[in-house]
Amino acid sequence: MEIRQFQSFKTVVDMNSFTKAAQALQYSQATITSHIQQLEDEIGMPLFDRLGKKIQLTAVGHKMYQYVVELLTSYSKIKHLSSDDLALKGELRIGASETMTVYKLASVLSMYKRKYPDVTVSLINDNCLPLRERLHSGELDIAITLEPKVNDQQLTVEVCSEEPLVFVEGFNHSKRTLVETNGECIIFSEKNCSLRRFFEELLIEKGMNTSNHLEFTSMEAMKQCVASGLGISLMPYISVEALLQEQKMKVIEFSDRDLMFYAQISYHKNKWLSKAHKKFIEMVLSNETLTQ
Repeated sequence: MEIRQFQSFKTVVDMNSFTKAAQALQYSQATITSHIQQLEDEIGMPLFDRLGKKIQLTAVGHKMYQYVVELLTSYSKIKHLSSDDLALKGELRIGASETMTVYKLASVLSMYKRKYPDVTVSLINDNCLPLRERLHSGELDIAITLEPKVNDQQLTVEVCSEEPLVFVEGFNHSKRTLVETNGECIIFSEKNCSLRRFFEELLIEKGMNTSNHLEFTSMEAMKQCVASGLGISLMPYISVEALLQEQKMKVIEFSDRDLMFYAQISYHKNKWLSKAHKKFIEMVLSNETLTQ
């Protein structure tokens, strides 16, 4: 039996899906299936009842899951053994949204790596919802997101800062209010992005037409399209501040209510936190770049 087989088993159980587990662990579905079959061959009994497209743990599978959680927790503790902070070792798996990585997190990561060079740090950029799914599956230790306040009973979530959102257009556009832009091309982020959902709901609330739109996976691409006069968008102020000061963009007036997202650091409530994890969380919450 191998650790990766146990990790695959736990992720399948946590996500209730072989397909989602494969996506979360970045394996092929065939690899996940092979890991489970190898465990079942070793034990001599099935771990799952496969009922059509649905899966359900057998009695042996339930018992196995308890042992696997204990084993993986112990495995994580062993990997993070160190005598003191100066010799801090282990692994730190972070997930962050693009905006948080570019405008807030880079300085923290640089400081952390200088202080704890023996900690192996990996960073995944993704949208907020997939990042939380990776926390649930155990693929990530910590996620840093920019979105509305998260309410997830399985996660510990701390707010780092409040980050205002602004409607923006190209500097040479003449629209003053959001309603005046009705019919303009809307620059959206991708559909599973918190900002996209928030933006769409607000436009629908205002009775605006959203059929004329373009969709991008990159915040940087969205900014350049808006600056070139292609359309309007809703973006975090921190991501467009420089372009506003350079007069390549301007803010569209919106006084109906405050538009606010929150920079948040999250980890699973059942996650064992090593010294490497705790030091990173402390650094994030005490860093002026993230909290101002």
